[in-house]
Amino acid sequence: MAETNFQASQGISLLFGSGSKALGTAHVAADQFDALPVISFTVPHDSAALEVAAPRSGTLAQLEGQAKHRRDTNIWTFDVSFKGTPTAVLKSCLWAFGDGSSEAVLAATSGIGNGTNNSASMIHGTSYGNAATVIFSNAGSDGTANDVVVRGCLAQSLTLKEDVGSESGQLVCDVTFWTAYPPIEEANTVAADTTDSGSPKSIFDLTATTLNAEALLLNSWELTMSRSLERVSSQDYSSYLPFGYVQTGPWEVTGNLNVKRDDSVFDLLSQLKGDETGINLSLDESSGFTMDLPDVMVEGPSTADSGGSYQMQTIPFRAFAASTTATIMGLTIS
Repeated sequence: MAETNFQASQGISLLFGSGSKALGTAHVAADQFDALPVISFTVPHDSAALEVAAPRSGTLAQLEGQAKHRRDTNIWTFDVSFKGTPTAVLKSCLWAFGDGSSEAVLAATSGIGNGTNNSASMIHGTSYGNAATVIFSNAGSDGTANDVVVRGCLAQSLTLKEDVGSESGQLVCDVTFWTAYPPIEEANTVAADTTDSGSPKSIFDLTATTLNAEALLLNSWELTMSRSLERVSSQDYSSYLPFGYVQTGPWEVTGNLNVKRDDSVFDLLSQLKGDETGINLSLDESSGFTMDLPDVMVEGPSTADSGGSYQMQTIPFRAFAASTTATIMGLTIS
């Protein structure tokens, strides 16, 4: 007979632990835990990739002895979407590029985000401030060990977006978390130190959006900051703990603007055609929100959309650093 326990999806809540902690060690009740405004999430589960060796000649079946679970190479990813409150956005920036204070700056020197300029690595057991512990309360599969705890989490990808036709125009913050430490199911007793009740930012509060000093009327915008991460081997073949993390490529910052097609779009013709020169993109509220990208270039085809009552223009872009020490993106939010 099947077990009688189950987990109600609407009964799951998430807590996010932050602060300096040895990589691979979970934050505990004495640390800071925030209940952030989560919209949606996926729950990771402890599992392993299965590698199958080549069959022996003359055998037309895969034999059990060919299979090996590769826990020494395991990583886990999961997605969380937040309402774009100042706290949720700044925490996400902390877990991404290591700057959780307004103005949060992603620079050419940010690296893996561990607080050391141009660093591409983090070592197991060494304390850093940019890794999160995520607790999924009431998400476990057991009747009593019904919480899932995930430690050593970095933001592999962070997307900020607003749209007049979605979420009432509110800012949404999508994070893909990455870790090389397995999720643990346990009965966890950690409670939130702070519940984020702040108001999300809104596209309807933007007072100025400019690209190369041309004023644009936004219908929607999106910005994604992402990087590649890998675990460093395995300390042994019993605990399967990694030696640490490495960032294996540069930060890539891409996005798009959907704007009213008007004279400002015409005045951007040389940039849309491509002139290999970085231009400034800025989104501003009257106070409390400024996102500035000093050096962007239009990427790929910019297209006109005639599906509505008036024409819109989609402008895809990629952001760069102007030098090896320059800012890629700066975000002021309060």
